[in-house]
Amino acid sequence: MMLPDIPRLYTALAEWLACLLYVLAWRPRFGKAATALLSGGWLLVMGAFLQLTGHVPLVWWIPCMAAAVGGMYLMLLSVCDISALDAGYCCARAFILAEFAASLEWQLHCYLWPDRPGAHPFSLLLMAAVYAGVYGFTFWFDFRRGGRGSAAHPGADGRSLGTAAVMAVTGFAVSNLSFAQADNNTMSVFYIRTLVDFAGVLILSIQQEQLREARLHEELSAMDNVLRRQYEQYRQSKENIRLLNRRYHDLKLQIAAIRAERDPGKQAAALDEMESGIRMYEAQNKTGNPVLDTLLTAKSLYCQQHDINLTCVADGHLLDFLTTADICTIVGTALDNATENVETIPDTEKRLIRTAVYAQNGFVMLRFENYCETPPALDRDGTPRPGMHGGYGIKSIRATAQKYGGTVTVHCDNSWFTLRVLLPSPA
Repeated sequence: MMLPDIPRLYTALAEWLACLLYVLAWRPRFGKAATALLSGGWLLVMGAFLQLTGHVPLVWWIPCMAAAVGGMYLMLLSVCDISALDAGYCCARAFILAEFAASLEWQLHCYLWPDRPGAHPFSLLLMAAVYAGVYGFTFWFDFRRGGRGSAAHPGADGRSLGTAAVMAVTGFAVSNLSFAQADNNTMSVFYIRTLVDFAGVLILSIQQEQLREARLHEELSAMDNVLRRQYEQYRQSKENIRLLNRRYHDLKLQIAAIRAERDPGKQAAALDEMESGIRMYEAQNKTGNPVLDTLLTAKSLYCQQHDINLTCVADGHLLDFLTTADICTIVGTALDNATENVETIPDTEKRLIRTAVYAQNGFVMLRFENYCETPPALDRDGTPRPGMHGGYGIKSIRATAQKYGGTVTVHCDNSWFTLRVLLPSPA
């Protein structure tokens, strides 16, 4: 029995919904209103294009489909804050997903109403149910299950993009090969097309899982390196402070000897020189927590050497319930991120860092602020993207805070970058 092919508007809606999944998961390029308006405009463009090209000769069919895929790519690139490689990778996945959704819906339509090729109320309800099921499950499986945006940010390279594109083109070609033959539109052809498209979706999903695992492994390695670096810095800082204390004691003895000098000129010159040197060694912080004292002292010395103004008000006893490694991770990483950021500011008067540790309503608040001329781009969870203001470092801080039931918030306002770590107080 001869069966009709999928209506072009159904295909256009399937392609637009597949792209909309990534629009919802990705960081938008514009505000909500502009994003909604631009996305709606693309729905009209894609629907009009497929409808106008529905009766072109067979020789123009492939170029028209390529143009439709190009429209999906341009929609992703224009609506989302996305790289060209990631847009191409997501477009390949969205295209094969749209083919599967449209094929499945129309196969069910032809099975239930083989004599009613046109749209009718029950047909529209079926389309809504199938599209809702396919895209709803995909959104949950790809975006919500592993944390929103995890699948939307694949970090695709040329190799993964090429693989996804080949799989999408191959799946599309195989699923539609039978339609190039005479007497092609029977139910068996619809079964083949749906199964091939489903296989393409599965293959690209497996590839996405591999990319996700590779990205997670990279993040874990980076976070592990941050933790190791912070603990090694703490151990080195502790040894340095021990040497500084001994040097500080020696300097006091030398000052006493100089004061016994009879020549007033030599005495004054030597005292001035040695007292200026002592100021650098008096940067020690006494907060009540030896680990915090060590970290703050080492960082204070570093800031003095690099013309950075670091101020700190901290009650170190509030951190006694944290392990040495966790204090190093939170405080050391936050201060490292802040100093790395302000060091790039040419004006030394703007190299400002403020740190505070205090009790607040049964919680322990650790606040780190630094002047920031260029606000970093933040992901949906508030984490700076990797490579921007310590993206991986803040992830390690968040993981450490969650061990104690705490939270981490990040925001940038009026040229000040603020990182807050809120931990439940054991008392």
